Amino acid sequence: MTDTPLDELWPQPTNGVDIGARLAGDDRTPPEGRPWVTMVMISSLDGGIAIDGVSGGLGGPADHARFVAARRQMEAIVVGARTAAVENYRPATVPIAVVTGSLSPDPDARLFSDPERPPLLYTTTQAAQDRGPRFDGIAEVIDLGDSLEPLAVLADLRRRGRLTVALEGGPTLNGQFLAADLVDEILLSVSPLAVGGTGSRLASGPPLGPDHRFRLDRVLRGDDLLFVRYVRDRSA
Repeated sequence: MTDTPLDELWPQPTNGVDIGARLAGDDRTPPEGRPWVTMVMISSLDGGIAIDGVSGGLGGPADHARFVAARRQMEAIVVGARTAAVENYRPATVPIAVVTGSLSPDPDARLFSDPERPPLLYTTTQAAQDRGPRFDGIAEVIDLGDSLEPLAVLADLRRRGRLTVALEGGPTLNGQFLAADLVDEILLSVSPLAVGGTGSRLASGPPLGPDHRFRLDRVLRGDDLLFVRYVRDRSA
């Protein structure tokens, strides 16, 4: 059991829920040709996703437990280059796939510190040719041609045998996956903090329309945060 049990508010009020066990019991059957995609994010009460540029200040022990538990259900992590840099990503037990049109990551960043766990860098042909050699021996550079379509990233991960992936932002990448209707589940932590300012939302990009709907699956509580699971509703 995790060190920070949560209380389930809905649909089955229960105290002392082990979030790891709860997430492990969810159905994440991958769609044809790609992995199941779970967006994992935290937001303030007024919609901000960071304090001083990073998300850590919005959470607490319960959110950290939820984040770690969510990652343990996933077979890969997909993240944008800016988010990986700002949040100072480190190597994980599953592949970290960084989507980067300009191949901008710093080869000296912590993400590249373990040659036994090299990240995957999805980029364009031009960037791979111009900057790919900088990552020899520390990452795998994957050339996706002239554009970075989210489905192409997912199809490559599926060919590698990855059936579930966590999508961890930032807003531009989240927006691209949502616009392509490739998000199957959202695990959202709602912080009790109001942060103000002009920071980014969870996703940015074109309007999605009223049919892009998610179904509420459950709500939990811990450290005054709410933890909500939404599942994409494709029944319409």
